[in-house]
This record gives sequence, structure tokens and C-alpha cells, in this order.
Amino acid sequence: MTTFEDLKTFISSQNIRVIIAADAETVVLEKKDGQVSQRLLSGGVSVVLDPLAKASSAVYIGRSKTEDEKEIVGKGETKIEGDRGSYILKRVYLENGEFDNYYNGFSNQTLWPLCHVAFENPAFHRLWYEGYVSVNKKFAESIKNEIKGDTFIWVNDYQLCLVPKFLNRPKNAVIGFFWHIPWPTWEAFRILPQKKEIIESLLMCDFIGFHRGYQARNFIETVRREFEVRVEEETSKIYYKGHVTTVKSLPLGIDTDVVSDIAKRDKKEGTLEILIKKILRTDEERKNESPYIEYFRKYKVILGVDRLDYTKGLLLRLDALDRFFENNKKYIGKAIYLGLMAPSRDTIPSYKALKDAVEEEAEKINKKYGKNGWRPIHLIYQTFSREEIVDFYLHASLCLVTPRDDGMNLVSKEFVMAASFSKNPGMLVLSQFAGSATDLSQALIVNPYDKSEVVNAIRRGLEMKREEKVRRTRAMAKVLEENNVYKWGVDFFQNTIEARQPQR
Repeated sequence: MTTFEDLKTFISSQNIRVIIAADAETVVLEKKDGQVSQRLLSGGVSVVLDPLAKASSAVYIGRSKTEDEKEIVGKGETKIEGDRGSYILKRVYLENGEFDNYYNGFSNQTLWPLCHVAFENPAFHRLWYEGYVSVNKKFAESIKNEIKGDTFIWVNDYQLCLVPKFLNRPKNAVIGFFWHIPWPTWEAFRILPQKKEIIESLLMCDFIGFHRGYQARNFIETVRREFEVRVEEETSKIYYKGHVTTVKSLPLGIDTDVVSDIAKRDKKEGTLEILIKKILRTDEERKNESPYIEYFRKYKVILGVDRLDYTKGLLLRLDALDRFFENNKKYIGKAIYLGLMAPSRDTIPSYKALKDAVEEEAEKINKKYGKNGWRPIHLIYQTFSREEIVDFYLHASLCLVTPRDDGMNLVSKEFVMAASFSKNPGMLVLSQFAGSATDLSQALIVNPYDKSEVVNAIRRGLEMKREEKVRRTRAMAKVLEENNVYKWGVDFFQNTIEARQPQR
């Protein structure tokens, strides 16, 4: 198993300066009553990149998330320290209107729906793209200011795909790009008016990584159909305008050590009991004052942990849960679905419409089956800490991860890792369209569009013998330990360095 120290040793041996750029910063600064506090994010790409930044003593460049940060930090830097290492966090600040055009506009109403097979029409507006260009230039300038000697530049995800173009292949630098969402087929991508600019920018990288092989193949085929290039099939190298770009699939792992430590840690008494009383239990149950653990003994808890996003298949999932209670009446009053949904992009019309539709469907199901104070569907719009989420993973009977399309999906992996420490682990029902389905082959794999298949998987997961659940969960946990985030980090650094072209 690759460790943090293995990654640290490998990077140290390369004698290079590391710059990591991503839209999401790793730590958010907030000011309340004159006091400054740091808030660690509990999910997303930045959580994965944080330990890699520590192992490489990197300069991490991310977009500022709060107005407070500009006042607290200004153009200065924040040193992020941990038990195993530290790195410098630099923030990119956006002007009025830039966020809407760059993030809510081109990133998440053009590229996001275009790249996910979710049947949400992408929108094309020139102003959005201009805002996207402007912010990508800001990131590129911030990166250029940090290049000193031999430098490794790691750019992440669809929000920053023009950064390589604006870097213009700096001397003494190698550029790697990781695309964390699906890359669609050429037939889908070809409708993007700015497709050539984006592809040409990406081809200025030495290495491009995707989570799955089909995503890498889709990218290569898109390039082949749009440009006159030479592709070396055996090595997945693309030759274009005198430059060579290597393209590979490198499945992202999780920090299994962190999840394991949280799962084994003694919990503070009362924390989650309060949450259950506050957001889950009925008036009748509040009178009973039963502890948190008793709640999970009383009910079969079917868990969902998602961003509120149309790619997550939330309406399909609720439709399947409706059918589940209709066909399995013995679970009425004995099972609940607990949907923990982090608010997401709530100013975008399609996301507002999704929330309304989800709430309407949940209310319909609760009216249909609810009785004696019991309701089958509980939706919680709240961001929980990683520790709290892991505790839910430890006690849930089942976890539903049913995206319509997903580059990887770390929730599924963290659920399995946490559940492996439970004496009676919950079972994972996983969409075949999640990138993690290849790694988690012992989960109950379903097509989220096939309602009957999802219903049968829910019932099978709830009724599966403990011995089979333990066997399946431990087998998947072993795979996750072998293919953890540090192996992914070493693989990405190594592949990018090997793809470096001779100095020009």
C-alpha cells in the first residue's frame, strides 16, 4: 500500500517545486464577531488535494469563497499546517460579475451539463465565456508568479481548462492536468462553440489524466475528429503542432487512513444525538429521548449523501423508493430514507427547479405512506463535518449512490471504507455510471434508470446476511487501501514527469 511518506519521498527525489491549481480552496476563512476562524471543507476535489499539497509542500492556488477572506488575507498567503506537512494557500479573488459568468455560467451551465449525460440542456452565452477566460487568465498569472526553477504545475478540472493556454508552456516547467468529470463522446462535445479553444489549451499540457478509460478514449477521439493530429495508440500520445501530450486513465482513490482513523475514533457523547433530535425524530419520538444509536436500531436507515445536483439522479432515486415501499409494505414504519444534501449552485435556475421537484416528490411519498408520526423520506439540506458523515456511514443499513453520470464519486468509496469497521456493515447500492463502480465491484451495481433493478437492490441490501455484507465490504476496502489517494498522487506525478518534453 502506498503511504503519505512514499509520496513525500518520491516528490522530494524529483527536486521540483510543485504548484497545484484548482477552483476550490482547501480552507475557508470566516469572520464572526471580530473573530477569524478556519473551516475545513468536508468534500470535493480540494479534500483530496489537501494531503497531496502537504506531501509536496506545494503552493496551492484556489478561488476565494468568502468576502471576509479579502479583508483578512488580502493578497497575502496562508500557511496551512498539519501533523504531516504544510503548504502555502494563495487565493484568486473575483470581481463583481466574474463569478456569475465564470462559475454559475460557463463552468456549470455550459460545460457541466455538456459533459454529463444527464439530459440537461447546456446553455451558450458569449458573456459567460468571456468571464471564464478572464478568470482562467487570473489563475495563469498567479501560477506564473510562483514558477521558480524546475516546476511541476498541476491544474485541476473543467473550471480551469484554459489555464494551460495562458501559461504558454513556461520554460523549466512540466504541466499536468486532471479532468475530474466525465469527458463525453465527440458527438456531444462537438456542439460547444468554444470546443477548439478548449482542446488546444489542453493539448499544451504534457499529461492529461481522467478517472476512467472510456473518458480518456472519448477525449482522444474528440481530438482526432476536430484536429489533424497523430495518435500513438499503444502509448496514448497525441502529437500536435510539435508537442506531445500523453493521455491516461488514473482512477482517483481516497485517503483511507483518514477515514479509518475517524471510523475508529471514540465519538463525543451527545453530538449526533442532538442532530437526530433536531432534524430527524418525530414529536412522538422526542418524548422517548432514545439515544442516537437506538434510532439506527429502530429503523433501517437508507442513506443518501449528495450535492443537490441533477447529475446525482435524485428524482430517479425517490421514484425507486416510492416503488420500494409500494412493493415491500413490511418496511412501512420500519425503514426510512435519510437524504443528506449539501446545497449547491442554488442561484442557477435548473438547481432551484430541482430542489422544488425533489421536495414535491418527497412530500408526495410521505403523504402516501406516512402514518403514526412516521415518514419514509427525510431530506436534510445541511453541510455536515467529515466526522459526522463517517458516523452516519458506520450506522446506516444501506447507502444509495445512484448518479446518472459521475466522473468518480468519492462518497461511495468513503462509505465502504467506513462501513468496513462496522460489525454489521451497511450495503452499498451503486450506479453503473459512477466511475467508482469499477473499483467497487462487490457493491450492488444498478442502472439508476431501471426502477425495478434499484428496488430489488434496496431490498436485497437490507435483507443480505451479515456474513455476506462483511465479506463484500472487506473485499472492497482492501481494493481501496491498495488504490488510495497516495498511489493516485504518485501515479500522476510520475506519468506527468515521464511525459515531459525536452527543454525548448
